[in-house]
Amino acid sequence: MKMQTAMLIAAIALSAQPQAHATTYTSDSNLANFTSGITEFADFTNCVSLWGDLGCNPVSASTIDAGKRVYGDGLNLPILASFSTATRSIRVFSNIDHLGSAYDGYQYSILGSHDGISYTLLFDALAVEGSGEPFTLGSFLGTAPDRVNNVLSGQLGPEGQTGYIADFTFGEAYSHFKFGVSTFAASSNGDQELSGVGRLESIAPVPAPGTLGLLSLGLAGLGWVRRKQHS
Repeated sequence: MKMQTAMLIAAIALSAQPQAHATTYTSDSNLANFTSGITEFADFTNCVSLWGDLGCNPVSASTIDAGKRVYGDGLNLPILASFSTATRSIRVFSNIDHLGSAYDGYQYSILGSHDGISYTLLFDALAVEGSGEPFTLGSFLGTAPDRVNNVLSGQLGPEGQTGYIADFTFGEAYSHFKFGVSTFAASSNGDQELSGVGRLESIAPVPAPGTLGLLSLGLAGLGWVRRKQHS
């Protein structure tokens, strides 16, 4: 009976796990459609150490539209982005300066932290698919983006242009994010380049079809086990 109970609990836990989903690709060149949904832009907290024409100026819709950016050097000099409170959902505004190169839209890895000290890997691009623009994500580690707008948006800046805007929803909320170079980009270009990172309103996950039924069945089964044990 104990084994049956353990198996039932394991089935319920598995059904509650986030469901796999495919990345949606769009081709909207209107940047305002992506900046207008942002509730907060992250601060690049190590901006004094980063390169790029944004410097330590605050990120805004206008700086992203102008193609301004910061860039680092892998995890030797990561880009550190922090929000005022934790969030599960972010929008990453990449900065593209090598259009036509497969790595450029997927040049970053993402790590998350609650305290800005200890970080957990959330995403890393391992492979990119396509022989030319637009490119799509191939294999990866962690959580794939919900959506990638794999075209350029906004204006061409002095160093690059905003593009390949990607939305991520992670299983846990974090206040601090670290962007290093992706595994795929590391062999071609070790500089991860961002125009900004935006906070999106968190949306409660919708249970997968059949999950509620399984949970109900599980609770009923546990009740039956308890009654059986006391009979």
